[in-house]
Amino acid sequence: MTKVRDLRNYLEKAIADKSRQYDWDNSGNQIVPDDREITKAAFALDPTDKVINKAIEEGCEVLITHHPLFFGSLKSLCFDRPFDRKVIKAIQNGLSILSHHTSLDLADYSLNDHLCSLLNGKVEEIFVTEGHKEMVKFIVFVPVTHSQQVRKAMAEAGAGNIGNYSDVSFSAEGTGRFKPCEGAKPFMGSLGEIEEVAEHRIETIIEKSKVKNLINKVVEAHPYEEVAYDVYPLEGGAEYGLGRIASFETPMPLSGFLDKVRFALGSDTLRINTADLSARVKRFAVVTGSGASMWKKCVGRADVLVTGDMKHHEALDAQEAGIVIVDAGHFHTERIFMKYLAEKIGNEFNINTVLIDEQPPIINWR
Repeated sequence: MTKVRDLRNYLEKAIADKSRQYDWDNSGNQIVPDDREITKAAFALDPTDKVINKAIEEGCEVLITHHPLFFGSLKSLCFDRPFDRKVIKAIQNGLSILSHHTSLDLADYSLNDHLCSLLNGKVEEIFVTEGHKEMVKFIVFVPVTHSQQVRKAMAEAGAGNIGNYSDVSFSAEGTGRFKPCEGAKPFMGSLGEIEEVAEHRIETIIEKSKVKNLINKVVEAHPYEEVAYDVYPLEGGAEYGLGRIASFETPMPLSGFLDKVRFALGSDTLRINTADLSARVKRFAVVTGSGASMWKKCVGRADVLVTGDMKHHEALDAQEAGIVIVDAGHFHTERIFMKYLAEKIGNEFNINTVLIDEQPPIINWR
């Protein structure tokens, strides 16, 4: 049985660490009328009135969006205000709304990583570093007979991820020694007698924010009544940040790159700040959503910036600096991740999912 809290915890611990969001943002719970069982979840970029109506019509108990419902403080609810009416409607119909905005933009596998993957580019570096992960070393002592199942639990909790490697750990064999006292219910050994057991000391690393969940998973998998483990803080954690820079093995003409972007995003229209479609693209930057103002960070690092919301003067200045901006649209650069997220959560919890792909009220008149 999957509850709202299960989805919330999974999103915040396995997908998007809420502590990374920008100060002005409001990722996380938006509306949670109750902690009901979830059989169907809706996914959309924005929690608009149409999206909320569709989620209710589809019989969904929860709506998961990228953009939050609330940004500022809400001091009252009035039926004569459109925004308030959709909030009241969601509450009356028991629809929970969970949103992950910049916490998802700054995630280890973010919208930007996903777009690079769809473009078949190899991610080389973070575009703008925003901080460093707080890492810890986790050590646990396990009977040799149960080492593998504990390692599996550690990996499932997100431990042992270093660069492009997962399930990273170190093991050393030794002897565990203990005496069960009155009231103990030992997995092995007898009350009042010293017991010696062949054990593995298993070491791994994990983000500090995930330690509590890791401990719970290890305790569940461990055979002992009392589990011995250590947690040590580490310095110099890996960077996290906004946007990505990726590359192709072989440079391609800009015209071919634009076709790639259109196909990946399902977009009919792209805005670019150059007429030279023969320019070669080897390295490109992506900032999904609104990132055209960051074009200067491409100088000396990338040939092209794929983003949305390009303004007139940004286009001119970038062109003169030799940087091509591809404005693929705020909506189109972000909507792709909601499909990925729906599939991932549907598989993880074995629940039905609905993708509500509502187009924004912005059209190109022809």
